[in-house]
Amino acid sequence: MTTTHLNRLLCSGSKKSTNSDVKNRVLFFLYLLIALLTTGCKKLVELDPPKTESVPSAVFGTDASAGTAMTGLYASLINSSSPYTTIGYLGSLSADESDPTNAYSFYLDFGTNTLTPDNGNIQNLWSGMYATIFQANSIIENIQASKGMSDAAKLRYTGEAEFVRALSHYYLTNFLGPVPVITTTDVKTNVAAGRSDTVTVYKQIIADLVDAQKNLPVDYTSYNNRRDRANQGAAAALLAKAYLATGDNAGAERAASAVISNSLYSLQTGGNIDKVFLKDSPETIWAINPEKSTGHTLTTDATYYGTSSLYGALYGPQYVLLPGLINSFESGDLRKTHWINTFNYQGTDYYYGAKYKDYNPNQKPSEYDVVLRLSEQYLIRAEARVKQGNIGGAQSDLNIVRSRAGLGNTTASTSKDLIDAVLQERQHELFLEFASRWFDLKRTGRANGILGALKASTWKPTAVLYPLPIEEVKKAPQLTQNPGY
Repeated sequence: MTTTHLNRLLCSGSKKSTNSDVKNRVLFFLYLLIALLTTGCKKLVELDPPKTESVPSAVFGTDASAGTAMTGLYASLINSSSPYTTIGYLGSLSADESDPTNAYSFYLDFGTNTLTPDNGNIQNLWSGMYATIFQANSIIENIQASKGMSDAAKLRYTGEAEFVRALSHYYLTNFLGPVPVITTTDVKTNVAAGRSDTVTVYKQIIADLVDAQKNLPVDYTSYNNRRDRANQGAAAALLAKAYLATGDNAGAERAASAVISNSLYSLQTGGNIDKVFLKDSPETIWAINPEKSTGHTLTTDATYYGTSSLYGALYGPQYVLLPGLINSFESGDLRKTHWINTFNYQGTDYYYGAKYKDYNPNQKPSEYDVVLRLSEQYLIRAEARVKQGNIGGAQSDLNIVRSRAGLGNTTASTSKDLIDAVLQERQHELFLEFASRWFDLKRTGRANGILGALKASTWKPTAVLYPLPIEEVKKAPQLTQNPGY
């Protein structure tokens, strides 16, 4: 499929906003209905004094009111300006998974890896993530100063805020490389913040998650059994990803094992692969609840990938899967037959992601946007075990995931072949999920070879990092631009 042909597909029906629209979005944060915090990340690093208001300390006078503030933090992840609603498909376009079916250049630029620093989605990524981090910092600081909250509530809500802060730093550094580490609401400190190397960023991520894991609830009972709030399993799952990214294979195995051995979690087997993304799926570790979204209650994937979705009912899916991904599945793989569908346009079949099945925006969602789930933990542990020489243990973990997909045991038996097999399994298991493939290609050093061959006319090695937003670099000279931009 060519980009030219894709541009003809559905372009008249696209509902995407322009660069200007994206830049002009305002992030709203609600605290106890009486506190409104509006901040863009540009205000965290710009040279002029920001006009950010602190959350009133009275909001944290009781456990109940502090809980409302925490609900506001989670709600910010799914509002109309949140980058958490875009990072999945932007990452998939940057990798070798999908192409856009509209002619807007700032989406095509992700697919061709020809981004420029003035791209509105890059600004939104930066601003949205740092706004979430600022909100988490505000909660942590107010909890520390609170005299009306119980000790138990202080620990729990601090842990939740640390989890969200770690998650946002994780995505920032994986997309942009060295980034400022922001752990305070202090204006002078944030204005002076420069880019920290990725080692430093990950140290903060890991420190937040280790602390959160100690203080978060063991299960989901206190959350009415909903899996859209962080517990110890969520902290451990994200820790496993962080340890793997930093080369701490023993840490990755240990964290993944803590999740795998937890009776709260189990794979959807026995023909239940279509139930993996249900909001109460035992495979879900942590997810974003789309019910908090404004305007509709569809998951992000259902909105952008499904032909029966909010836009798709009229125009078809907005993103289609690349032939290379489709052709890489083994015969009989249930993930291809259950998680991928086709639609016909002018006599040609196109493939699109169909992991999410709920396309009704007028009812409470039956699915959540799953960010952390059990099958990835098996694959993380498999990779970590290979790198530590545990071939048999790696094969066992890999085969568990393959079995759920309807496949036989792996034939890989050497370290090299097993690493290749694990990465291919990750590609088939996690396609379109929160930039997993894009991050895998980069952290394993394979992006240049794979994407250079696929996108030979446009790919440059420096494209492995997105550019910093031009407006941020202009305002803060310490924020040097990434190479190639």
